[in-house]
Order: sequence, then structure tokens, then C-alpha cells
Amino acid sequence: MNIKKFKLCRVPAVVLFFLISFFAYTQQFTEVESRALSEMKINYGNAVADYDLDGDLDVFIVAYNSFDANDETTWSRLLENINGRLEDVTKDAGFGIQHSNAEKQDLKLGASWADYDNDGYPDILLSHQNGTQLYKNMGDKTFKDVTQAAKIEPCLSCNNSGSLWWDYDNDGDLDLYLFYLEDENRLFNNQADGTFEEIIGALNINDGNRTWSSLPIDANHDGWLDLYVVNDFGLSNFYLNQEGQSFVNVTDAYNLRNTGCGMGSTIGDFNNDGYYDIYVTNIAESKSNPLFMGTAEGPFVNVTNQEGVGNGHYGWGTRFLDADNDGDQDLYVVNGEADLHYENVFFKNLRKEGEQKFTDWTNESAANGIHNGMGAEVFDYDEDGDLDILVSNTNKAPYLYKNTTAISDAWLQVNLEGITSNKNAFGSKLIAYVEGDSIHRLLHGATIMGQSVKPAHFGLGNVNKIDSLFIQWPNSIQEKIYDIAINQKIKIVEKQGMQEGDFYNLEEEEATPEIDSVLFDEIPNDKVLEKDLIVHPNPFKEHITFNFLNKETGVLRLSIYTIVGAKVFSLEQEIGTSNDWVLQWNGESNNGVKLTSGLYVYKVSLANKKWSGKLLLN
Repeated sequence: MNIKKFKLCRVPAVVLFFLISFFAYTQQFTEVESRALSEMKINYGNAVADYDLDGDLDVFIVAYNSFDANDETTWSRLLENINGRLEDVTKDAGFGIQHSNAEKQDLKLGASWADYDNDGYPDILLSHQNGTQLYKNMGDKTFKDVTQAAKIEPCLSCNNSGSLWWDYDNDGDLDLYLFYLEDENRLFNNQADGTFEEIIGALNINDGNRTWSSLPIDANHDGWLDLYVVNDFGLSNFYLNQEGQSFVNVTDAYNLRNTGCGMGSTIGDFNNDGYYDIYVTNIAESKSNPLFMGTAEGPFVNVTNQEGVGNGHYGWGTRFLDADNDGDQDLYVVNGEADLHYENVFFKNLRKEGEQKFTDWTNESAANGIHNGMGAEVFDYDEDGDLDILVSNTNKAPYLYKNTTAISDAWLQVNLEGITSNKNAFGSKLIAYVEGDSIHRLLHGATIMGQSVKPAHFGLGNVNKIDSLFIQWPNSIQEKIYDIAINQKIKIVEKQGMQEGDFYNLEEEEATPEIDSVLFDEIPNDKVLEKDLIVHPNPFKEHITFNFLNKETGVLRLSIYTIVGAKVFSLEQEIGTSNDWVLQWNGESNNGVKLTSGLYVYKVSLANKKWSGKLLLN
């Protein structure tokens, strides 16, 4: 036996740091073996929702070929998530007889979840060649075809490639946008009585250029959802919402030109600047996949080359996702073409590693399946706090990639429930403030051939808690929640606060750009008087005093936030019987910088008591 001896050598510190960072942050996925998935193939769209309200996300996967009861590969399937195991409940749920025509030429494409009737249960719309079906969730784990009762008239000679649920008129219910491959797209207004009314001409968004996906986004920050329509033939088009009355095509003005071969699309905020970005896949090797960066002014900037994400091959489904929970969003692209075999592509965002770009980590991710992929969704199927990936394939069973990234970064998942807003809170904007950073999410669920009802997911990096969470509900109030524990799933009901989870306190304001002047009127002349606590003088210039009237012992915690929820000062100390019951704050941050004049929010806790209020620094 030959035994080779190796000399150990010292590794330079900079190289060692690189190696540690490389292995610590590498995304790693493992394909899950699932009997329910293994019996499927030739699939297109997929989407997820908690259809039975048991707390985890269930899956619907569309089979492409026309339905044949004797051919299992033609069955679109509902898979119930039971503690991370997917169980086929298609027949029991009421999908035992699926859409088909006599010639067996009726191909099936998309599935979109949404609670169209605001009853709390997600319903599903299925898009087919030669038809459209709306299934109402009956609340007992079964569904009923209500297409005719809902007054959605299918186009029987059209290829309905997908649909978008969105509240374009801000009236609190979800309207329906149907798009087609050879015909004009259609818009149905929700009448809030279980029925829809088609709007002839679709308010100018009756795009007829072979649409595969569409995205709702408020690009001009006016509170109304605009629409980006991604087309295979001709130009993809961007329409600006005119307060729900009509739409205007402003594609060139907003620099969202993508000419031909458009397929999938996704919205994210890859640079955490608060302006949402759009990524589009093109099914052509000769065409780059564009990344459009959002801006404060409105028009987008094409940053594809700078970011290094243009080469996605024959792209279909795509999603932004923070796969390693480090606080920046990565990007996943699914490929599919019958005679060409490309790996699905994973782009890692390097901002948390100090570089302002993405890098191709397809092989490192191990989510690089080479079969013909179509639909793609990211969701936490096993409830462990990181995002997993589901891919539909046309020549193989779907991939379910479990996220096995070896990291310990923090996360938060937020379910929203609208009251004045639509029940799914589609169109809501969320901001998590953590240690001086802000992380932004737009809740909408839309993707190619699918739409999901799922929580907003925040990767938070190496933090101990969330300073605050800001929610802008669609056409409704703003809410802020402070000091939220990490690594949990929470639910927030509009105007009712957090229903589940570990949090500190809640505030809500009417949505208005003039927040400061509104709140100033609520402050008493020179002090805030709460039970057992006096805060004075208020407004203040040099310092403000917190007087505790009842002596308690324990840990005293004081936090000061800006009006949008960013923490600027915090104090924690043990209080005993010998301590004075007066606390002063001089208007400076923890690093000794005098804060600018304006409104601030304080949070105080001592023993089992909590106080909160507003301060005005002159």
C-alpha cells in the first residue's frame, strides 16, 4: 500500500475568510422523494395556498394533456400538505372529473389561487385551451365549479394561458384579468356578490400579443396598481392605472421594453432600496433576460449586464427568493425546450458579501435540474423557515427541492388578512426594519401560469429581532408593529393587529403622505399622561423625562423609533428598590448623534407593564 504524505501549510487569512464565507453562504437544495409527485409528468403551471386553513401550504399542479380518467398523467392534482408530506386529494376535493373536450385536444395550462369572495377560504381558477373554470372553496375541503354562476363566460375557441387576481379599482375585492395566446386579454370586475362583470375593451389592457404572464406593481407610487403584461409576440407592455377608470400604455416612458419571446416574470427588491424591480424570462438563447431596476422617479433602469443575470437560456418560470435568509434576494430561472437541455439557473445575490451584483451558483445550489421545466414556485413547504422550490416539468415528474442551506440566519414569515382590503391583502407593501437596514416585500403571488396565496418571506441575516414591521394595506391604513421576535410565522389582521406570534405593540394610522402633521395634533400641550407614567415636556428640545408613578422592580426597556419604524435609540437596565423612578432622554441616538427635529415613537416596558406614545423633538 502506498501512503502519500502531505505537508500542512498556513492558509493566508484573506483566503481563509473567503473559503469560510463561500461554504457558509452556499445555497444547497436536495430533491425530495414524493410518491404523489413521482406519479406525475407533462405538467405546466403550479401554485400553492393553504386551502384547508391548517397552517401549511398545499399544492396544485396542472397536467398539460387533455383529461382522460384512465390516464393518470392527464390529471391536474391537488396535493394536501400533511406535516411536510404531500398527499393526493384530487378526487376527494372535487376534481375527479376535469375539463376536456370530445376531440381530446383541450390542453391545460394554469392555476391561480385567490379568495375572490372574501370568505376566508382560497378559491382556484384553472386556465385551459378552449376554456376557463372557477372553483369555489366550500370550506369543507371540497370545491365546486361556479364558473357559470359567477358569470365568467369562457372563450371556447381561445387558449387561456393564465390569470391574475388583483384589486385594480381599490374597492376591497379581487378582480380578474384573463390572458390568452391568440386573442385579446379580458378584464372582469368583481361585483362583491359572488359574480363578475366583464368590462368590454378591458380599460385598454386588452393586450393581444400572446401573453404568458402579468405583474401588478405600483410603479409611480400613487396607491393604484399598474400592470406589466409579458408577451411572446411583439412588445411586452406596461400600463399605468388611472385611478381604476382606465389604463395608459407607458412602456417606453418607463423603460420596460422587452421585444418578443417573453414568458415568465417576477417582482422583488434585489438591492433593498424600497423600489420594486422586475425580471423577465425570454424563451430564446439569442435574447437576454432583462432585469429592470425600480427607481424613485418611476422609470426603470435596465441593469441586466451590470448584475450578470441575463443568461437564463430558454426561460419559463422565475422567482426572486432569499434562499439563504441573509437579507438579499437571489434569483431562480427554470428552463424548458424539447430538444435543448439546459440546467435550471440559480443566481446568488452577493450584496451581503460586499459585491453589488449576482453570480451564477447553479451547480452549488444543486437545484439545477436539466429536464424541460415550465412553472416554478418558492414556498416553505416543510415549515422550517427557509424557502423551498417547486418546478413543473414536461418530460419528468415535478422537482421539489428542499432547502438544506447550512446557515443560521434569521427569518420572518408574515400572513396578512385584509378587512377593508381584499382578504388575501394582494397589493400590500411590507417593510421589515432590522439594525438600520430595511427589507421590502410586495404581496401579490403572481407568476407564469400560476398565482399563490402565501406569506411574505423575509430573510433577515444575523439579527436578534426585528425592530419594526411596516404594512401599507391596499387603499387603507398603515400599521406598524415593534420588537418582533425572529424565526416565526405571524398573522396580522388589518386594523386588528397581530393574531399570532411574539411582538411588542401595534400602531395604525390612516394612509396619508402628511403623517407628521396628522400625529402632531394628537399630542397634548406639554406632556403625555399614561397610567402609571408621565412623559414631559412634549414637544421637547433638550431632553424629555419619563416619570414612573408606581414603583416596580425588574428590567426597564426603552426604545425610540422614527415615525416609519426604524429604531434610533434603545436602553435596557435593571431596576431595584433603590433606583430613582425618573428616566431622561436627550434626543440622541445610541452613538451620540443628535437626532433631527420631528416625530418619534417611544416604547417602554417594566415588569409586566407596557407604555407607548409619540414624541415631538423641536
